[in-house]
Amino acid sequence: MAEKAKACPECHQVFDIPKKPGWWLKSNNEITAKNKKELANVAFSTVNGREPTDDERKAWNKENKDDIEKEKVDPPRCPDHPDTNPSNDWQGFTILLNPSRSEVARALGIEEPGSYALKVRHQ
Repeated sequence: MAEKAKACPECHQVFDIPKKPGWWLKSNNEITAKNKKELANVAFSTVNGREPTDDERKAWNKENKDDIEKEKVDPPRCPDHPDTNPSNDWQGFTILLNPSRSEVARALGIEEPGSYALKVRHQ
């Protein structure tokens, strides 16, 4: 299940949360998986053309432990206010295409097109 988007308390801009980190092989960055066990299964299957047994998977993990790395994902930040902590506690959603002609944009003080929350609480 995807996490709820976050909103900036300063400018009300709504942005998506980057995907959760997974695992990948340094030697072949096209092989990725959501956990180490699945990564070992995919990598073994790619080389041998079949699913590994538990013993084969464990042996593969030991042999390739230096080749396995967790993906690094930066915490979500507002592009306009990187020092502000984004909030999960927001309500209302509007997409403003032409803020100069929008009363909602005028009320919120928004000048740039984009996705915005109507109400954001600071955390």
